Amino acid sequence: MEIFRAYDIRGEYPRDINDEICYKIARLLVRTFHAKNAVIGRDISLATPKIHQALIKGIIDQGADVIDIGLAGTDVVYFSAGNYKYDMGLEVTASHSAGHLSGIKILGPKASPFGKGFGMEKLKEDFLLYEEVKSERKGKISEKNVWKDFINQALKFVAVKKIKPLKVVVDASNAVGSLEIDNLEKKLPQIKFVKLNWALDGRYPGHQPNPLLKENRQQLAEKVKELKADLGVAFDGDADRIFFIDENGDYIFGVYINALIAEKLCKENPGRVVLHDVRASRYIKEKIIKAGGLPKMELVGHTFFKNRMIKENAIFGGECSGHIYYNFGRYMVENSLIAFLQILQIISESGKTLGELTEDGRRNFPVSGEYNFILPGFSETDDLSPQAINVMDKILDKVREKYSDADISDFDTLTVRYPDWNFNLRPSANDPVLRFTAEATSNKLLSEKQKEVFDLLESEGCKYLNDSGVDLLT
Repeated sequence: MEIFRAYDIRGEYPRDINDEICYKIARLLVRTFHAKNAVIGRDISLATPKIHQALIKGIIDQGADVIDIGLAGTDVVYFSAGNYKYDMGLEVTASHSAGHLSGIKILGPKASPFGKGFGMEKLKEDFLLYEEVKSERKGKISEKNVWKDFINQALKFVAVKKIKPLKVVVDASNAVGSLEIDNLEKKLPQIKFVKLNWALDGRYPGHQPNPLLKENRQQLAEKVKELKADLGVAFDGDADRIFFIDENGDYIFGVYINALIAEKLCKENPGRVVLHDVRASRYIKEKIIKAGGLPKMELVGHTFFKNRMIKENAIFGGECSGHIYYNFGRYMVENSLIAFLQILQIISESGKTLGELTEDGRRNFPVSGEYNFILPGFSETDDLSPQAINVMDKILDKVREKYSDADISDFDTLTVRYPDWNFNLRPSANDPVLRFTAEATSNKLLSEKQKEVFDLLESEGCKYLNDSGVDLLT
């Protein structure tokens, strides 16, 4: 398996990624960033302690100091790297793939993003040609508790006194998101938290830590309805994505959440840029413009979003998949906790439920959610090899041919746009999988066109894998 991926390093431990590999990568990163120090955090996957120790050893052997913040989500590491101005940041996690894969997320100086097109290729090259360079000094390791600063920074983005008493069910997926809520809870005495899958357990007994898939949200949705809660939220394995369930148990696809937050921020900061992705743009663009903001589209992926946010000094950025980005002045990072707090304030001030706040968007700007299809001749565990890309390109050519009368764009692979509906097809960053998302002006049209595209993909040999489980309002 290819471990040098688009956004992180990821593979099966110890087959693809092991202690020696991590040790060498750590030493190379210190040299890459000319780092004098590095902050490191970790998730609770079973292989994480070994990778964590290998990384620390590599960093200190290369002469940099390690600041270990312990068990923490990726957003906490990102905050720490930017807030304390560390030269490098590492989170030991495979994110939503935790449980069967292990990995490392990487940040450079000033919490700068690192990935394909932003240094990953050079890191891979250096690793394949690895030469050890001795350091004149040995680094030191220290521990740091960052939770107070992390929580206080998140609270600056809301007016806590405006948040009314609410009952919220939170599913932590037996992962580090529980730590964020535990540290936040004392600051929000008006919120009654009902906690699901709370015990930290790298076997993930409740469900896999990927709430984008419907089966991993089912328990949360049922509990919200059973308790008549105001809403529910779920975190993924490293808590850098957050997912919302309304009072009816319905999953609210990310674009509607992003639109609510963007509207709030644009009203407070008129004239500022807000970034959104290509997968669903009709509704959020309208909300941004009406609120006085400037909508701009960006490629899916945290490296692209963060660099564009820096360039535009964007106030906010949101992906449909649950990645939500904030402007911290010197740096731009995901922060699920801020998004959670802002939604609580929006609900409180509006006097409406989350379902009522998002009903107009869901009814008049319906979105399919994301559907995944495996390319013919491959399995989901294969890499996105040159051969897979060749197969994908042939399929996309067939799609272009069928919809030749549309406005066709190669932005983020392939976007087909008509006046009343549109769809995007893009590959997984790492796997031989095509991802489909569509939107339309009515549920009926969306369902018809969605089936039309699916029939085409299946006729070319693509096989349905899974989807995000979005239910259309009737």
